[in-house]
Amino acid sequence: MNERLNTPFKDSVPRAVVETIHAALPGSDVRVIPDAGGFVVRVISEHFDSLPEAERHARFQEHLPPRIASQVHTWELLTESEAPWYGDLTMTAASPPVWSTALDRVEDKEVPSAQITFASDLDQDLNSAPVVTFYSLKGGVGRSTALAAVARRLASEHGLRVLCVDMDLEAPGLDTLFGISEESLSDIGVVTVLLAYEFGETPSILDHVVPIDDNGRLFCMPAGRIDSTYAARLRSLEPEIWYRERVNALHRLIDDARDSTLRPDVVLIDSRTGVSPVAAPLLFDVSDMAVVCFHPHSQARNGTELLSGALLSSITRRQALVPLTPEPRFVVSPMPPGQSAPRLADRAKSWIDKWLQPFNEARRGAPVLSAEEITHVVPYSAEVSFSDTVTSDSIRLAPYARIADWILQIVPEPALQRSLQSQTSESKATALAQLSFSTGTAEELDSEQFLQDYVVTRQVSETADPNTPLILGRKGTGKTALFRWLAAGGLPGWTPVAVTTPSFRERPDWSFGPDNYDAIDQYIVTSGQDWGTFWQILIALAVHRTEGVTDDAGAPHPAMRNLEPGDFAATQAILEVLRDPMGALRCVDWLRKVDAEESSQLLLLFDGLDTAFGNTPMQRRRRSHAIAGLLAKQAELASKLKNFSLKIFVRQDIWSGLRFENKSHFYGLSRRLQWEDQREYFKVVLKRAVHAAAFRDILGTADKSLVGTDVASWTPAQVDMAWSSLVGERMRGERTAFTSNWVWNRLADGNGDHSPRSLLQLFAAALEWEREEEKRSAYDRSVLRPRSLALSLERVSEPALSALLDEEFQELRSVADALKDYGRTPIGEEVLRDALDETPEDLIALAREAGLITPNETDDDARSFRVPDLYRWALSVTRRGPM
Repeated sequence: MNERLNTPFKDSVPRAVVETIHAALPGSDVRVIPDAGGFVVRVISEHFDSLPEAERHARFQEHLPPRIASQVHTWELLTESEAPWYGDLTMTAASPPVWSTALDRVEDKEVPSAQITFASDLDQDLNSAPVVTFYSLKGGVGRSTALAAVARRLASEHGLRVLCVDMDLEAPGLDTLFGISEESLSDIGVVTVLLAYEFGETPSILDHVVPIDDNGRLFCMPAGRIDSTYAARLRSLEPEIWYRERVNALHRLIDDARDSTLRPDVVLIDSRTGVSPVAAPLLFDVSDMAVVCFHPHSQARNGTELLSGALLSSITRRQALVPLTPEPRFVVSPMPPGQSAPRLADRAKSWIDKWLQPFNEARRGAPVLSAEEITHVVPYSAEVSFSDTVTSDSIRLAPYARIADWILQIVPEPALQRSLQSQTSESKATALAQLSFSTGTAEELDSEQFLQDYVVTRQVSETADPNTPLILGRKGTGKTALFRWLAAGGLPGWTPVAVTTPSFRERPDWSFGPDNYDAIDQYIVTSGQDWGTFWQILIALAVHRTEGVTDDAGAPHPAMRNLEPGDFAATQAILEVLRDPMGALRCVDWLRKVDAEESSQLLLLFDGLDTAFGNTPMQRRRRSHAIAGLLAKQAELASKLKNFSLKIFVRQDIWSGLRFENKSHFYGLSRRLQWEDQREYFKVVLKRAVHAAAFRDILGTADKSLVGTDVASWTPAQVDMAWSSLVGERMRGERTAFTSNWVWNRLADGNGDHSPRSLLQLFAAALEWEREEEKRSAYDRSVLRPRSLALSLERVSEPALSALLDEEFQELRSVADALKDYGRTPIGEEVLRDALDETPEDLIALAREAGLITPNETDDDARSFRVPDLYRWALSVTRRGPM
């Protein structure tokens, strides 16, 4: 490679050459074009007539300064009659994609000030099959194996038509990996095709492609079989002239492959290792994505860093609405087994984060570049390493699934039905104006709005069974929403009685708070009574005071007659009953009479117990005793009252910590409220969406059965159709290819639990963003473009963390502070323990129970914890382990 020139000297070379030639050969036509490693000079002059080549050079070269002359690597000294045979020598719009130019940009610190946009950032599909180049600076890191495995997976698992092109021309091997080496001939393949283009021929691409599978989905264009003929052809290739000719041989190969009857969905290219002349245009010009394979050895660090900068400073040939940059992806391979693997993976990601950091300012309005998102670790496998071929064995292909997902993000989707896309375009503005995703809690919504929006999913129907007295669930999973639906009479044949409630705006007088329970607890402790006695008295009071339930039954106890409004009077009445030796018995007797006389069945509801007692250590201990007493009383009352059924809502972690006799009684009588099905979860947001008439019109175009049918009864296929109409099928620029998987994974806490509130908050933020973005850039594949979700996740994280710490686990604030201070995930157990002053083991256990942290799945010894995405933004935690 020639010595690199500084920019002023580069600019002075063409001027000096032209001036020198014009002085020696007046009237000559002189063109000076930058090319790989220097310049190409073409001189057309009548002075060359009848002069041999050596004498032509002598006419002016002696007048060129040596430093200038050394930068010209090709001279074309032609007569007028000779010039047409050489074709056009045209100046390209930009410098040819060569290593010297690309690396100069990085070493000169020319970080681009313009926007860096990747194919995966676009809302629109690419206009042709994407090109993905697999590259490595050094051999032996599994580059070709990774390409073959990804190609197999894209074809077999995702049904794509994949063309693999072997551009490792000096050491071809894809034909062997695919098991087609016997069909590879020296005159068939990439080298022959490129040479044909260089000579102005038009070869048929299909004559140089070999099918790999029987399904017509996977094809390979081998480089050619190595023999003396192949070697001669290879020596004849001149990559440096591709960007000087009227027909660029590399561009023509890719374009002809796309336009052929093969019609690939994606083109995968296996590049030569190192700084080879062919690798530069593959990486910096034709590729939409570059998969860079390396092992985190210090020898690979500097070179891979320069390569990363060169990629992020380049612009591809792709025709799009905005200039596109090759999208870097990193594969760390092979990762050795054992305890060193996590350390090596962390080292690689730390390097990559450092390489990416200078370029994040040029990612305005797009997700920042993060090593965690664009790096994948492939573990060492002896079975793969010593195998001659890569087959469709799903087990062997599994380690490469994430790379396939990256590529899926930029593969154009199948065209929508024209009618659906047209309907979306016409109705979108109206739909955006009509859509509303209420984000209030179940406690805050008014009754009419709540009942209108509530979705009676399969989970709700199963959990609402009156024969299941204990409902367990974490905060936000829908306990209070289910309580409210039951309290509104959602269960046919049952009359609801709200005994304890959350902090509703209009909670009944007998639904107490911390002060009330404090007064009651003081009497229970001093009198030697138990909480079970209190609960049977409170139940009697609630049944008596619930309007329309026992109008003719009188009061359970004289203390409950003609009570003044307010919780003070209710508390005072209960204390009076407790002081009466016969008070509790009179209440039970009264309940039996009501049970015998009532024609309807009573559903006694208990919710809000997690926060009603307060949050100090003493109050939490009181809560445990009280709830244990309630559960013990349930078993007793169930045998006495045939038409009464208790429905007790308890937070999962509270239930786990309870200790009381006959707790095993509830093992068959409890159900955990947990969203286990994606589609059932998504019905929550779809139920809100169908309130918009314009969105119903769009659904009607997709599937008429969706209109007028209750969302709760939609089939999985109908949910998928409605979901895709609302927010599209696939994400761009993220790890998971499908919007449904992306939302499901990002909104899960450390225990895999999902909150409908977070789902609605995400869509409310996405709707707000889409309304503004639509003014700048129209999008008609769905009402909300998938990118709106990725850019709105941050706005969900803060309220999710606030709900966890403010409404539920205030004692975990110290853990949250420790995670913020550390700033990375995963975090080592010892590091977290050292950051906590008091009872670190208890707090870590509670943080795991609450879903604030979860054991790192890549850590076999469970010595570190990961922060789920739901809380990561709010904690300002990056996805990167210790450096």
